[in-house]
Amino acid sequence: MGAKAAVTQLRLVAFDVAHAVGASQDGARVETTTLLPGGGVFAVSVRRTGDTFRVSDDGMATNALLTLMTHDLAPADYRRGREIADGAGLSFDDEAFFVGNVSSNQLQAAVAYVADAGRAWVDAVLERRSRRLERDLVHGVADRLKARFPMAHIEVEGELMGASTKTHRFDLVMSLPGGRFAAFQTVSPVSTSIAATHLKFYDLLMAHPKWPREAVVERYSAWRADDLAVMSQVASHVRDMDQPWRDLDTLLAN
Repeated sequence: MGAKAAVTQLRLVAFDVAHAVGASQDGARVETTTLLPGGGVFAVSVRRTGDTFRVSDDGMATNALLTLMTHDLAPADYRRGREIADGAGLSFDDEAFFVGNVSSNQLQAAVAYVADAGRAWVDAVLERRSRRLERDLVHGVADRLKARFPMAHIEVEGELMGASTKTHRFDLVMSLPGGRFAAFQTVSPVSTSIAATHLKFYDLLMAHPKWPREAVVERYSAWRADDLAVMSQVASHVRDMDQPWRDLDTLLAN
């Protein structure tokens, strides 16, 4: 669909919503083209308030985070939500994104802004949580490796070159017998982390297929099966930090 056709369609949607709201005491629920992590469609509510409308996500972004097992929202997360809302001319009450006093010819933009703000906040919260969890995981992996291989050389943020001749940085790189190395990379179940790790492991696999490539996740239960399958394509193991790693000695085998 071209840009002009998309705008025309949005205008028709706004027109239909305005009439639907006018005929309903409860307002109308509008599904947008904005997708949430996991593939859900972002929807907003439109309610008449006198001669204008109120557009809100009714806490859909917050509920999406809860569905993704993100229960530990911090003050910085709510602050980021307010920043996103302010930048889009919206309000955020630490629960929902919304805007009031919207005229019928502004519904198109208001619906899009609320949906985009909600999605941006979900992405920002997940990214911040991902960075924090990955830091904690790196420390846990390092402790586990040092306990099992006390004499091994383990480099934090070690670099290895892939088949493309690009040098990639991994959370931990452990030296192995025979001039080999094992790369350990913590991964969280968000698209940016999965894609970055997949790229690094694939490039390393093409250059050194016998070097272990160890992806480490917080727990399998937080992952979708298809995302785990994607990581398994390029990782020697996808390791659950909650589980014991009884096969670590296999890293030493050629």
